[in-house]
Order: sequence, then C-alpha cells, then structure tokens
Amino acid sequence: MGGVDFERLAQDLSGARMMLKEVVSSLETEISVLKKKQLPAIRKWASASAERQTALHQAIEENPGEFVKPRSRILHGIKFGIQKKKGEVTWEDEERVIFLIKKHFPELVEGLIRVKETAIKNALVEMAAVDLKKLGVSVENDTDEVFIKATDSEIDKIVDAILKAETE
Repeated sequence: MGGVDFERLAQDLSGARMMLKEVVSSLETEISVLKKKQLPAIRKWASASAERQTALHQAIEENPGEFVKPRSRILHGIKFGIQKKKGEVTWEDEERVIFLIKKHFPELVEGLIRVKETAIKNALVEMAAVDLKKLGVSVENDTDEVFIKATDSEIDKIVDAILKAETE
C-alpha cells in the first residue's frame, strides 16, 4: 500500500516525544527542587508583605485628611490612597425595571436591556444533516483531514506553557 512506512514515521515521532518528555520531566524536577528551597523565603516575604499592607491600610484609614487632594499617591512603586467605591445597583423586580426603562427611556432600551437569542452550535452539530437542511443550516468543511494526537497530551500543555512564557 503506497510504500510509506507509517510504522517507522510513528516510531520516530514517538521517540522524539519520549526525549522531549524526559527533558521536560527533568526540568520539572529541578523546578520542584528550587520551589521547595525557596518556599520558606516566599512564605516569609508573603507574610511580611501582608503585614505591611495592613499597616499602610490602617494608616490611610486613620488619616483620611491626608488624601483630600490628591486622593492618591505613588511612592516606591506603590499606589495608595482613597477612592470612591463603585456603587452597587440592585432591584427586586427585574420585569418592573425593564418596563420602566421602556416607559421612561425608550431611546436607551438597546443600551440598558439585553435581549439575546442564539442558536446553539454544539447542539446543532449533533443533528442529522437532513434535519439541519430543514432549518436552513448547512454543514461546511466536513471533509476528511489528517490528525496526529499523542496519547500523553499533558506533556504538550507543559511545553506550550514553557514556549509561551519564552515568547512573552
């Protein structure tokens, strides 16, 4: 059949993936060792940061007069001060609110009321082609395509994350 040695090609790919897996596994081991080594310092400085943030927060609360104009400051890379909270909008009867928006602000209905009706593609894809045709839905790009998928896809996620971090 065609003379292509698929077994050898798959074996070559598998071998390369095994080497990749070994290298990533070695890296993960080294990272794990470094994390364990640095964990006490991370905990220490995370705790110290939380304590110092609490102290700054308390000082701001106790001295609001210091933040009238300007209401915030930036010192040593830390922005702090007093800001207006965003108010929380609540209502008990949504239908009533919608009715009153339409009554008092008809020109704002589109911006204040969400109306959304959409067909669910994931559900439609499960239907038979004959039924889809009745609905005016066509199926495109449903041809055969080549696929290659490793059974150990976890390694791909790790490699992708490492490579993504490198490009950022």
